[in-house]
Amino acid sequence: MAETNDLSAHYRSINPQPNSINLLNGQRYGNRYAFQTNQSYNIPASSWKPIKDDQSKFQKLVQWYVSDHFNNQLPRILELERYYLADNNIHYWLSNKRSNRADNRISSALARYITNIQVGYEFGTPLTFGYQNKDDENDTGENVIQAVDDFNQTNDEPYHEKIMGKNLANVGRAYELLYVPEGTKQPKITAIDPNSAFVVWSTDVEPVELFAVRYYAVNVADETYYQIEVYTDNHIYHFTAGANPDSDWKLTSDEGHYFQQVPLTEYRLNEERVGAWETKLDEIDAYDQALSEMANSQEDFSNAMLMINGKVANHSGKTEQMLDPKGQPVYLDNVSGGYTNQSTTNGKPNAPVMVQKVLDTKANVLYLKPYMHDNPNGSPTISNTSASYLTKSLNAAEWQIYIQQLLSDIHKDTNTPDTTDQNFAANASGVAMAYKLWGSDQEMSMSETLYQRGLRRRLRLLAIYWNYVSSTGIKVTNDCNPADNVTITFTPNLPKNNQETMTLIQGLNQTGKFSAQTLRELAEPITGIPAVQEQERSDDEGAQQDDRTATIMANVQAKMNNGSGDDDDNDQAGAQEDQQTDSTGQPQQSDD
Repeated sequence: MAETNDLSAHYRSINPQPNSINLLNGQRYGNRYAFQTNQSYNIPASSWKPIKDDQSKFQKLVQWYVSDHFNNQLPRILELERYYLADNNIHYWLSNKRSNRADNRISSALARYITNIQVGYEFGTPLTFGYQNKDDENDTGENVIQAVDDFNQTNDEPYHEKIMGKNLANVGRAYELLYVPEGTKQPKITAIDPNSAFVVWSTDVEPVELFAVRYYAVNVADETYYQIEVYTDNHIYHFTAGANPDSDWKLTSDEGHYFQQVPLTEYRLNEERVGAWETKLDEIDAYDQALSEMANSQEDFSNAMLMINGKVANHSGKTEQMLDPKGQPVYLDNVSGGYTNQSTTNGKPNAPVMVQKVLDTKANVLYLKPYMHDNPNGSPTISNTSASYLTKSLNAAEWQIYIQQLLSDIHKDTNTPDTTDQNFAANASGVAMAYKLWGSDQEMSMSETLYQRGLRRRLRLLAIYWNYVSSTGIKVTNDCNPADNVTITFTPNLPKNNQETMTLIQGLNQTGKFSAQTLRELAEPITGIPAVQEQERSDDEGAQQDDRTATIMANVQAKMNNGSGDDDDNDQAGAQEDQQTDSTGQPQQSDD
């Protein structure tokens, strides 16, 4: 599976031929990328305003940015996405090995492991959205939260966050697009691959998005062309291009939107837009190279060169009768002197032709003869015979230390727990697990802050759009956007310890300072029942109990009002009426 359907773009992330990338040469990205590989695009807002309204200048400016992104930034992004797919540069390593030597290429999935661990830890538990207006206690924001909940459910928001997290961990940036499908009024959201989108910002102290671009290759019947979508604060422009995205542009259509801002949002993993494991590419390459060279050593050992000291003997010194190609014995004709298969000629026996017995070279046995050579003084010297394979000694222990050090550095520097570590015990207490994940928490604290910026922008854009839909009841003014009051809670996806959670709930309940709703939300991961549904169940059971109590009280009141008759009979009847039955139908004594 390729990281893109654009073959031309794919080749920009590697050299066109295998055996073309130098590993561990001290220059990142195989010495193919320049300073512009990860630069943010910024222009003054004052320069953008006159260009925005001039179609010719607008198209020319956007076309330049698309060309720059395609030629300078796209190769880095595609290479990082290749690493997530375990298509590492070891596959294209310029090893300079001879053709008769083993040249294995073993690629690890360390990049995928780190990304999946971090995404699962941060987004494995769905985000929680609440509402709090510190300036107005009477503002409960029920309509806002209901609209957000409906939107999240319709768009499978938990999965969307995981895709965004994956893109962030891989390349350091992620993009999402808000749009309204044709013929509907319900906004939708989708993640955009970072290899096909970028944002141009203002140069203000607090930069704002001026416009955003999404461009992608379309392959139809072996013909490739590009489509470009440009998003501004009030319009969407659609262009087509030729075989290259930076030429032959044609405006095909444009349309307005109601988000009042650029509807494509950029998220950042960090201010530098560096991926979670991008700084450890050297160690990943070194790990791949170490595994590959060990495989090469094992294969070369099987194909080792045999060194022989002495002469190889292919005759045993004994004689045997010669056989012809058909396996018939050969004789010397006593008349003609030639070879014959006849044992006699003219009644006289022919002499058998005798040759030295040839050794069986397929018997896995090597026959060596001592080699005698003359010394400078003329005396002979006999060299002892020997045969051995020329192999390198494999120090498996040192090799293991080397790769373990690489793995340790990768896990440490990316703050990723090593789940294969024997000290990463499944029965560790919550406190012990918290210490092991302390580094991950530090990474998460930074990424959460930046991710919330993107989430708040998403909610603001949604509120602006909902302001046009009267059924939501959401009102947005220049001074107030109710989305700013939405609270967002991240919950680390830790290994579950239900016993500790129950102990915590009991302790909080005993203080009497926490609502039943809060306790239900804490118990939700254990019971698997949403807190709202648990509240409904509790209310239903309470209503049923109230009905039973009301029935009993009505019966008692009726007896009191009907005071005539024999007291004993009344007492007996009252006792029978007060008697209740349990769920099995058996009589049950009244609490009275």
